[in-house]
Amino acid sequence: MVKVGTMSTSDFAWPYLHKRLRILPRDSALRVAVELAKRVPGNIIEFGVHKGDSTRAIRRALGRADKRIFACDSFKGLPEKYENAEVGHFACKPPRIPGVQIVEGYFEDSLTPALAKRVGRIALASLDADLYSSTLCALNWLTPLLATGSLLLFDEFLGEKESEKRAFETWSAETGIRTIKVAEFLREPSGGGSIIDLRPLYQVVMDEVLPDEVSLRSRFLATPLGRTARRVRNSLQGKN
Repeated sequence: MVKVGTMSTSDFAWPYLHKRLRILPRDSALRVAVELAKRVPGNIIEFGVHKGDSTRAIRRALGRADKRIFACDSFKGLPEKYENAEVGHFACKPPRIPGVQIVEGYFEDSLTPALAKRVGRIALASLDADLYSSTLCALNWLTPLLATGSLLLFDEFLGEKESEKRAFETWSAETGIRTIKVAEFLREPSGGGSIIDLRPLYQVVMDEVLPDEVSLRSRFLATPLGRTARRVRNSLQGKN
């Protein structure tokens, strides 16, 4: 059930609501998440890629920010039935996206300690794994890579008997990691259902504090791109 103002969306079928609501598209939710992630140390990882539409949206939103993007998927389709989708649904060829490192394989095989070492600290994890088992597998692998400020964006929180939500709640209870919901976006029902779904965005809260904005800006100015930007600015201002 999702409450909107004084009403609950469970009181209305989607065919009624979709002609009366304006919902932000997925790209907009991803853009908000990436903008926040730019202000957090670490890299970006996506679980559930399919043909790469959301991955491309993340890449566009990231721009020239100094972060790496990893995109994980088996590309063999669903390993088990999900809502109206049969086993093997969503199978496709891995997309080729400049600036994105594709990680191919089922999560239980591909999410290895070696990959964790390559990925490092997480600024944003976009979770569109659909299944309870896949989502929980991804969250468990992410655990040692999370720190204060790390962001977790879910794509179908209420789909298939709330699979992603149940996985998040199980993981939270088992690990004790504290999170705060910083945004929530309504979305159309997943899998052709009739109940409106959610894209919630959570942020991890630990004892360490985030570097202040000045420190992040200083890091940028120390890069080759930052030094070039500073020279251009000084030139425009008539400075030597």
